[in-house]
Amino acid sequence: MKYLLLLPMFLSLLCGFYFLGLYLHRSWSTPKMLFPRTVAVWREKLLNYEAGRMLYEGYDRWCKVVGGTPEACLLYSLTGGVGGFAAGIVLGNLIVSLSLFLLFLLLPTLLLYARYTVLMNKKINSFCQFVDLFARYYNSRKNIILTFREMIEECPKELLPDLLLLNNALADGGDPVKAVEAFADRLHHPWAYDFAMYIASGLEGETEEIQSPLNRLTNEMFIQQDEKEERDSEIHSIWISLLIVIVICILLIPYNQSLLQDSYRLYFFTPDGQAILAIAVTVWLLSILLAFIWGRRFR
Repeated sequence: MKYLLLLPMFLSLLCGFYFLGLYLHRSWSTPKMLFPRTVAVWREKLLNYEAGRMLYEGYDRWCKVVGGTPEACLLYSLTGGVGGFAAGIVLGNLIVSLSLFLLFLLLPTLLLYARYTVLMNKKINSFCQFVDLFARYYNSRKNIILTFREMIEECPKELLPDLLLLNNALADGGDPVKAVEAFADRLHHPWAYDFAMYIASGLEGETEEIQSPLNRLTNEMFIQQDEKEERDSEIHSIWISLLIVIVICILLIPYNQSLLQDSYRLYFFTPDGQAILAIAVTVWLLSILLAFIWGRRFR
């Protein structure tokens, strides 16, 4: 029971790290402070390395879709990792410290990528309709820039923000090929890159007629999307089976305690039990998140 006295200390530390993270994030968004300049310096050092640049670009691409900044996500991860490690130190258990450190360090990144995967799935699922809509408008207008402008009203809502950004870039008088390539980079999918290649060839005059390639791309996308829907039905059945197993395991916990009267004290008030519980929770949460990301990603 003496460990229960450490619960207020743990909650105080957790709240302290949380508000410290909020304070640092707010300080970073203020232009004339030391913290944003420090972040800029560390960002430049990170971008000097190829691996760091790839990592930062990945975070930046996810944050552009989900919202936020890579620096804020990194701050949340570090704050969570330090908080989890401190909680284990308070309990006096190194294994718990390392397990919670790993869990809370990876959790913000996995949640960010999971949300990014869900949103990008919706965009890619609507991309077939987007290309088909563009092909129909282009068939009557024969002008690429005018087609992008006039298809706004019928554009799928998932891709409307990207289309508005594309139209703004085209209206600013910049390079239309770079604007279309930036549109494909935001979607980061082979279909988008193929679409951008056809549009760029039409804008540069390399291909006088892009209607046939667009129709061929549309047909290929619809065929692949039908195949994906079949795979999704299989994945959904696996998820249902997994949820049933999880519910059964949760319902068996009271039965296990009735058989082992001392199990509660063993898992919560002994170092070995706390270590086993921390490892189990870490593996369970990370496995579910990774399985969700794998099942939701668009292949």
